[in-house]
Amino acid sequence: MKNILSTLILAFLLTVSVLGQDYRQAAGIRLGASSGITYRRFIGSDLAAELMLNGQNNGTVITFLVEKRRPALLFDHLNLDFMYGAGVHLGMASHNNRDFYSDDPFEYRDNYTIVPQLGFDGYISFEYLFEKYPLIVNMDCKPYLEIFDDRLFGLHMPVIAFGAKYIF
Repeated sequence: MKNILSTLILAFLLTVSVLGQDYRQAAGIRLGASSGITYRRFIGSDLAAELMLNGQNNGTVITFLVEKRRPALLFDHLNLDFMYGAGVHLGMASHNNRDFYSDDPFEYRDNYTIVPQLGFDGYISFEYLFEKYPLIVNMDCKPYLEIFDDRLFGLHMPVIAFGAKYIF
C-alpha cells in the first residue's frame, strides 16, 4: 500500500506540467447521492464524453454522457467552467418487497428482486481547474429518469454530488 501511495504521489508531481484549461482526459471520483468513479475524454475543443460507474437506486449503473464545456460567465478571472450535457444509463438494482402475513407488523417476509435499470440522464456542473496542479474539483447535479422504477417511471431530482478529477 505504501508503494502504491508513493507511486501516485510521484505521478502527481511529474504531471504538474499539465496546466491550463486544455486537458484531454481526466479520471476521478464522485461523492454524493449517486457516488462512483468517472472518466472523461474530450473529443473536441469543448465537447467531451464521460463514462461513470455509479451506485444509484439500490444498484450499480454505467452512465454515458456527452457534455459541452463553457466558461462560467460571471467568473472570468477564475478557471471555472460550466459543463452541461445528457446521456443514458444501464445497470441492475435490487428491490425489497415486504409481504405481511397478518395485521402483526412483525410477521413479514422480504422478497428481493433484481430489476434492470435503464434511463436518461441530465448533467450540469461547475468545475474549478487548479492552475498549478493537474486537479479539477466540481459540484454537479445529475438528475435521471428511471424507466424500470418501482412504479414503472421515476424521476430522480436533484442528484447533487461533489467530485475530484485527476488530469493526465
